[in-house]
Amino acid sequence: MNHKAEPNPNPAWLEIRLSAPGPQAEAAADFLTSLTGRGVQLEDPGPGGGPGVVRAFVEVGPELPAQRAAIERYARQLGQTCPQDRVELVFGELPDEDWGGAWRRYFHPRLVSRRIIVAPPWEAASPQGGQVVLVIDPGQAFGTGQHPSTQLVLRRIERLAQHGRLPAEVLDVGCGSGILGLAALKFGARRVRGIDLDPEAMTASRANAAANGLAGGLEVSLTPLEELAGAYPLVLANLTAKDLAELAAPLAARLAPGGELVVSGLLVEQIAMVRESFARQGLTLVEQDSLAGWAALVLA
Repeated sequence: MNHKAEPNPNPAWLEIRLSAPGPQAEAAADFLTSLTGRGVQLEDPGPGGGPGVVRAFVEVGPELPAQRAAIERYARQLGQTCPQDRVELVFGELPDEDWGGAWRRYFHPRLVSRRIIVAPPWEAASPQGGQVVLVIDPGQAFGTGQHPSTQLVLRRIERLAQHGRLPAEVLDVGCGSGILGLAALKFGARRVRGIDLDPEAMTASRANAAANGLAGGLEVSLTPLEELAGAYPLVLANLTAKDLAELAAPLAARLAPGGELVVSGLLVEQIAMVRESFARQGLTLVEQDSLAGWAALVLA
């Protein structure tokens, strides 16, 4: 496997370009979609039978080292399934202005749980048999429904609704695009409070609520978690493992007696650390789920 890196003094996004024979390129496209939570571009091999090329994007942030290591590990494993030097991995750092909305061209309607289809506003979905469509344009906020950490929480929301246990009120901490709260409203919750520290998230959440006809049920604000009043029977927090550990006390304080806290955004190897942080707040593990190396915990 050939591996190259392209330096940039002010990176905001990491572009991944992986070339491999057709079948391996298709497998890599699926892997990168799950890992990054964003659309990917797959350029099929030409008539001469050349390699397929997959392009994906990852935002520079606290989880980037782990994500990059996972990509490099995957590329090495992929290289073992095809002739020598047929897999090439290139990382290219991009400033914000080069990123723009490029990845949106590759964001299409996708079934992200048993019943939930996430679709962009620029492409209609075709639901079948009780499926629910969430129209999501994340803007600059996290949450297209394609990232495993988001999917894990959506699955939990769906299961709660299926068993008649989805409460009327929900708190979404770090609401991003608003996708988790909107899913809860679609499945029967009456009121969702979303908070985030990013003003872009407020804009994205409100626009997505309006696009889904759910503006009346979603209230979003920049209120810090530590300053939030009240308690909620269901608290959702799709953050980083570091943030979850640091916010364990205020998250536990916002949970109503007998309620359920769903945390996601941690890698599988970070489960023990996050569990210990919440155990110190008196919360115990109810359920654990994982997908593509990411994990979600249900605590009570």
